[in-house]
Amino acid sequence: MMSNSSQKSEINQPTRPGQSDWQFIQAKTLQEAHDLIIDTFKNTYHKNFEDEWMGVNHNLEVELRGVKFVDGWITGFLLTPWMLCNLYVPVLAELTEDLQIEEEWQAQARLDQDYMVIGPLKTFEIGGAEQKGYLNYHVELGHYLLQPLVQIMDKYADNEKAFAAWSEVIAFRKAHYEKVEQELAARQLAEQQAKDNTEDGIAVDENEVLDRRGFLSKWL
Repeated sequence: MMSNSSQKSEINQPTRPGQSDWQFIQAKTLQEAHDLIIDTFKNTYHKNFEDEWMGVNHNLEVELRGVKFVDGWITGFLLTPWMLCNLYVPVLAELTEDLQIEEEWQAQARLDQDYMVIGPLKTFEIGGAEQKGYLNYHVELGHYLLQPLVQIMDKYADNEKAFAAWSEVIAFRKAHYEKVEQELAARQLAEQQAKDNTEDGIAVDENEVLDRRGFLSKWL
C-alpha cells in the first residue's frame, strides 16, 4: 500500500540539451509510476513466462512493495513469478550522466528484442551509498536498474512467504531510505528559510531549467 503523501507526489522531468541515451519513465506521480511498473511486469509475465515452468512460480503475483522516491530514483522491492529484486528507476537525467548505455541496449535496439531478465552491470549512487545494478529496458518504463535478490522462486508458497524471507533486508533498506528522505527534507527546509530571510533576493526566470534541489522538493 502507498501512503496518501506518496500518491500526491508529482514528477517533474526537466529536459536537457544533449541528453544521454537513457530513456525515462513517463509518469507524473509516484502512484502513476507504481501502477505502470505493475502493469508492465504483469504484461511481461503473460507474454514471456505464463507457459514456462523452469524457474517460474505461478503461485506468485506481480507486486511492488516499499516504493519510494529517493534521491532522484523511484525504488522498491519488485516481486514477480520469476524473481524478487530491488528496482531502481531514474527520473533525473543528471543521475545517468556517467552511466553509459551500450549500443545493443539503446532504446531503438531493444524494441524488437526478446525480454532479458538482466543486462550489463552498472555502478550508481543512491542515498549517499554506492550500489550495483543490472541495466534493463522496457518501452513503457524506459531504462532502469535492478538488483536480483532471488531468481529461484519455487520454494515460496505465496507473496507473503517470499517477502517474509527477505523481511530483514527490506526493513533495513526502508529505514535507510526514510532517513535519507528526512535529511533531504531538512536541508531543503533550511535552505528555503535562509532564502526567505535574505532581503536581496534574485529573481529567477520561469523558463530556466529546474535545478536538482527544486526538482526533488516537488516530491516532499
